[in-house]
Amino acid sequence: MRAQEKSIKGFTTLELIVVIVIIGVISAAAYPSFSSWRKEREVRGAAVEIKNLFTNISSQVQRGMYAFVQVDVVEDATNQTLTITSKGMHMSTMLTRARNVDGWTTNMDTRCNSTQPWDDQGSPTNTKLEVAQLVYDEVTTNFTGSNLEGTVCFSKDGTYYSYSGALEVDTFFYICKRSPTNTSCNVSDTGVPDAGLDNVFAINWSRFGNVTLEKWSKTKDDWVLQ
Repeated sequence: MRAQEKSIKGFTTLELIVVIVIIGVISAAAYPSFSSWRKEREVRGAAVEIKNLFTNISSQVQRGMYAFVQVDVVEDATNQTLTITSKGMHMSTMLTRARNVDGWTTNMDTRCNSTQPWDDQGSPTNTKLEVAQLVYDEVTTNFTGSNLEGTVCFSKDGTYYSYSGALEVDTFFYICKRSPTNTSCNVSDTGVPDAGLDNVFAINWSRFGNVTLEKWSKTKDDWVLQ
């Protein structure tokens, strides 16, 4: 006796349409949260990398790898990129500069000039782990106008701690998401970001190279250590 054949049927067109509509509704509802998470992740990732660059190059001074180091922060308004480069100077080079360059030991702008003959500096082709270069097109800083470059320099005992350019006054700078309508992080003199800014981070340091990372919390209306 032949076994009764099972009736097998697939989805109807109407059922497929219903499934597609449901998926579309769920995706549309989830997209704002996903987009916000992605933006926060991009800025946070950059902030952590920048903090690590500061920490790494200042630690090279403490280890004796370099006698004098620099972090160079450049905002390129034309190409809309942010480039951060760490540089190192050996003891022999530093002593030569101190002896032969007028104002090197007394003038911060002279001592922390980005064009000095650094022994090592980060670049796309430099493979040394002691120095590095980071380039971003998704994040920006609070640098504005014609003052789009700042440098900060460290020495082992803090004697030759220096700064110049956009970092002449503050021992910190801000980073946030770059967009066509937001080319800089608008933060007030009291340290409060513009109401329209999300995911704003602050990179802080001391003359002895102690580096911290903070994020602005809208709920707490304050900076929170990360």
